[in-house]
Amino acid sequence: MKKNKIVVWLLSLAILCTSSVVLSDDDNVIRVGMPVPGQQPFFWKNKAGEITGIYPDTLRAVATELDLDLEFIPLSQARLVRHFMIGELDLEIGVSPQIKDPAAMAIVSKFSRPFGIANEVIIYDPELSFPAFILKDLKGQKVATVRGSVAPSYLVREDFSSSRQIALRVSRGWNQVGLMREALAMHYKSALDLDYKVSLPYQSNPISFRLHYQRRDLLITIDESLERLEREGILEEIVCKYLCGN
Repeated sequence: MKKNKIVVWLLSLAILCTSSVVLSDDDNVIRVGMPVPGQQPFFWKNKAGEITGIYPDTLRAVATELDLDLEFIPLSQARLVRHFMIGELDLEIGVSPQIKDPAAMAIVSKFSRPFGIANEVIIYDPELSFPAFILKDLKGQKVATVRGSVAPSYLVREDFSSSRQIALRVSRGWNQVGLMREALAMHYKSALDLDYKVSLPYQSNPISFRLHYQRRDLLITIDESLERLEREGILEEIVCKYLCGN
């Protein structure tokens, strides 16, 4: 066990050292990892090819205050992690510090103060005879989950590529139960006119920006900016732009 810890530490140190040679030449340019496919209303590329959503708009508000330029780089989640670890990305949007990362990722990560909360919910077939509000009620049952997401080991996972796919499958009766974020569940239900029920949140996670260790000098000013934006009600306005309707 001790030997394994030493190996992980040496690997993490090697990644940290390697990352120092691939930083951006311009300190004012922040290279932002954008997971694809996107997740409305959090982040996605619209028909005009623009990166939009709650997380990018929040980051833009911070960047405007700090006079920073943003370069959004769309990547699959797996590639995003690899590029971040070697320092080819400076920031990842919309990450929960409470979710445990691999050691090599954790050692190069610094997190901003939270700027939002992500509620995790159960969506389920309206014809189910019980209210699926408590996750432990689903022990031993097949549950639709997003590939790579965190879920209790007592569930029987059936992995799919996106929350949108899960929402469609539950609405069509192809799966009875699925897990996803509350905002996504409500968005797909309304925007796609889907038929399923949404439970109360079974878990709530704070949402932050993940900053690469080599750009940790920005952490204090980013936190101060987020605090000002929250105090002035701008963060709430950004969320309401996507979730409050007309």
